[in-house]
Amino acid sequence: MASQEVLDLIHDALTAHGISAIRGQYDVRLELEDLRFEAEVFDKEQRDTTHRLVLEIYIFSPLLDTQPVIESFVGMGDTRERALDQAFGKFLLGVFHVLIEGFAKHVCENMQAEIEFWQRDDTRWKIYGGPVITQAAVECTLNRTYPVFYARLEKLFAASVHPGSHFVRIFLASHGGALVGSEVLLDNQTWPEAQELIVGQDWHPATGTRHCARSFLRYRKRRLPKRVCWAPLRTG
Repeated sequence: MASQEVLDLIHDALTAHGISAIRGQYDVRLELEDLRFEAEVFDKEQRDTTHRLVLEIYIFSPLLDTQPVIESFVGMGDTRERALDQAFGKFLLGVFHVLIEGFAKHVCENMQAEIEFWQRDDTRWKIYGGPVITQAAVECTLNRTYPVFYARLEKLFAASVHPGSHFVRIFLASHGGALVGSEVLLDNQTWPEAQELIVGQDWHPATGTRHCARSFLRYRKRRLPKRVCWAPLRTG
């Protein structure tokens, strides 16, 4: 069931960026772009006094063969409202600017989505990169070796992914000095070769606490001889 409160939040965020958006009954779409958002919230079992939920946002665009882009965010808080605010805040920080700059013609004044050009012999891409979102009780250590993994992922993508528009989501978590969870999705599907990279990477995880990191990238094909963009990830 569509989350009306999240659709309101998405509409407000678009409006705050000067983007004309239409609030439908079950979605939000950009008035001048063929870009559409849907959203659902799944409440999870409460633990002690902590409310937990999962926010899922679906993004539809004709620029992608895979429909839709599916982005999920966990939220926790002492109230349901705060849990939802946390989950939506992750969406705003990690994905929102990549979407409105990579799928629409919006350009933020302070370049929220990092952009770089990347190519191989038969094709070129413009890559919009979001920041690495980290979460830990103390300083997160996973992002220290993230650039090494990211460089390897770049080489893998250029060598193996077919021409066209794509999106990639990366997630990893550690606890007690060991990697306990990881995921690399290419167009909503597990990317086995990239999964091997992330598992084989020495992340030097800290002991005693849980650390999480995630990022989202949008790859947009460009015809030769136009240039292509690749965005380095930022830590946050």
